[in-house]
Amino acid sequence: MSDATELLSTIVEFSVGLAGFSGLVGAFMHRSGKWLYVDQFRITNLLLMSLTPGFLAFLTLGLIQVSDSAIELSAAAFATALALLLILIPRARAKVPARDQHLVGLHIFIPIASTFGVLLVVQTLLAISVISSNAFIIYYFSLVVMLLLAVVQFARLILARPDASPAQTEDDA
Repeated sequence: MSDATELLSTIVEFSVGLAGFSGLVGAFMHRSGKWLYVDQFRITNLLLMSLTPGFLAFLTLGLIQVSDSAIELSAAAFATALALLLILIPRARAKVPARDQHLVGLHIFIPIASTFGVLLVVQTLLAISVISSNAFIIYYFSLVVMLLLAVVQFARLILARPDASPAQTEDDA
């Protein structure tokens, strides 16, 4: 189980590092202190997508020490987190002004939501022990996939920038 502990610790470290970099990028991008709703949405989305796998890996590290069904319990927590994200992210996305919809458009939203849907099904199957062989590896790679989606969001945050006109910042305030 020491390999599992090392792998999960790496997930936690990467997750916290990505969240930290996100905070730095957010701080440097908005020195004026005026945040557009689209940027708030994107930063919040990125933080949720990077911290969720880290929290789940941290939870699993603790559960491994006390329970034989640590992966099933963690998979249930993962499925719950993904279900909440699948509900909350579209609601927040709908509030993005029309002029900024291209930054959170369907070309990025549908693949991420689809991936979340697949991960939700896989984690639910793990939680109810339908998938029992290689359960840890499947759980681990699901965490890695979610972190990779967060990296994609991080790259988009840096590369795809909204136009910030004075009228736009007043509309978002």
